[in-house]
Amino acid sequence: MLQLKDITKEYPVAGGVVHALRGISITFRKNEFVSILGASGCGKTTLLNMIAALDRPTGGTVILDGKNLKHVKESAVASFRRDHLGFVFQDFNLLDTFTLEDNIY
Repeated sequence: MLQLKDITKEYPVAGGVVHALRGISITFRKNEFVSILGASGCGKTTLLNMIAALDRPTGGTVILDGKNLKHVKESAVASFRRDHLGFVFQDFNLLDTFTLEDNIY
């Protein structure tokens, strides 16, 4: 199970801060399929980065199988990502200079 509790993400900009996420709490259970929809710029990608532990929140807690990700080694998080998460992106995210086979790897 993956749980986000009161997640916030802020990015510093000239003269202030952009609040990408404010107080997001959600629980993902085993074998659950979830889609995230919203207007451009509303924080979907930022939220996905938190879910996949690709980025750390400014505030709040990400809990994976009962463990706070702040205290989990990156190798363990990478294994979880590999074994339990899948994403379907809007675009293909393929590299033009790679063959199809290389892009798959």
